[in-house]
Amino acid sequence: MTNWRKATLKHSGFWLAVIMLFYPRVGQSADAPAPTIQMTRQATDPSATQLLTLDDALLIALDNHPNLQAARERIAAQRAVVGQQMAAYYPTISLSNVYETSQTQKAVDPKPTPGSETFTSGAKFNFTLYNFGKREGAVQAARETLNATDYNYKTTVDSVILDVKLAYYVYLGAKAIVKVREEQVQSRDLLVRQARAFYEVGTRARIDVVRAESNLYTAQADLIATQNAVKVAWVTLKKAMGLRELPERPLVEEAIMTTIPYTLDQAKDIAYATRPELKSFEAQRKAQDQNIAVARRGHLPDLIFDASYGRKQGSDEVQKLTKDDPNSSDPKDTISFNRHLNTFPLQPAWSVTLSLVIPIFDGFRTTNRVQEALHNYYVIKAQEEQQRQQIALDVEQSYLRMVELQERIKANEAAAKAAKENLDLANGRYQVGVGSIIEVTDAQTLYTDAQTTYVRALYDYKIADAQFVRAIGK
Repeated sequence: MTNWRKATLKHSGFWLAVIMLFYPRVGQSADAPAPTIQMTRQATDPSATQLLTLDDALLIALDNHPNLQAARERIAAQRAVVGQQMAAYYPTISLSNVYETSQTQKAVDPKPTPGSETFTSGAKFNFTLYNFGKREGAVQAARETLNATDYNYKTTVDSVILDVKLAYYVYLGAKAIVKVREEQVQSRDLLVRQARAFYEVGTRARIDVVRAESNLYTAQADLIATQNAVKVAWVTLKKAMGLRELPERPLVEEAIMTTIPYTLDQAKDIAYATRPELKSFEAQRKAQDQNIAVARRGHLPDLIFDASYGRKQGSDEVQKLTKDDPNSSDPKDTISFNRHLNTFPLQPAWSVTLSLVIPIFDGFRTTNRVQEALHNYYVIKAQEEQQRQQIALDVEQSYLRMVELQERIKANEAAAKAAKENLDLANGRYQVGVGSIIEVTDAQTLYTDAQTTYVRALYDYKIADAQFVRAIGK
């Protein structure tokens, strides 16, 4: 009779523990999908002004990123270079005022001669009438370089946008993995309470409790690591937006798969036609063509017009007068003496010069300039080809990555559902005393890994999609 009562009490305690363990899970369907399986865009609450959408992040980056500010300054600087080259179409005018004083002393006559003073005030005018296309070529080269700088700015914009997208999706993926780890901690905490209850009623050994606690602590450590990864991802996102300080804000989740609208060959053709890097190299080649032409025209003459007008006067003039016969050529019949004049008023003076400057020999400087320009052109051609190959690689890699992830996401979703069902079965077997603690922990690990792999595949696809859009230059 005593043994029967002990057995009855033991089995009653067992079922009471089972009921208590199932009580917290009332209301949750066993067939309900995992929280991270159905990942859709969050509904935007109008009152939730702290939400940071992807478009908001991109606008912040376009306004604040220092790389874009530097690129805009480079455009302004090159625009100033164009203005400098345009100056060759205008004359140069300068004003000058010169005061000069001098004194000459002969070695045979130690007596010093009176000093002289000269004051000149005038304006000079210089204008290149024609130089056989040198200035035209220089201006066109500067304009093409400006076009290349504009395309480089577009390249910088595309790079900033891609960095923001990547950081945005990495942050969302890290947050989703935190949810998976939190669910794992909750599941293992529940298993610890189950094992303790079973141990207290004598249906399980102490090793089940110890193993469950060890798995719980491991899950908590993993959760801490994933939470830290979220913080690191937020710092990366701040840098991508060009900000040093920005309080962490919730992001709008984006894990929606999009279809690939092009074939691989179509994507390459679009990339070759639209990527700003190739357009920049094209503009650089045109600019270098002009530089080559300008260098070759260094052998041609320049037609220059110079004019000056001003006033000039000196304070010492040498006068030569004859004694008797003004037509006498005998030096003895002439006498010289100095007559000191006032510096002011100044007397008008002007000159006009038309020059044709023909280069004959300049130490092979022009020839070497032509060679330098030619080699720089070939450098640009080689860099353009290298960039074209890199674009083809970017397009192929991102395209194939998207195709792979489309299939992986389907397989990972099915694996996550199967792992969830396996976990439910393992929990049921353990609760009725059939399964072991090892079976449950293995099922929990399998389910967590499947969820993590699925979440990463979703956001890896978003990253690959962003890289593909960047690769084709859209």
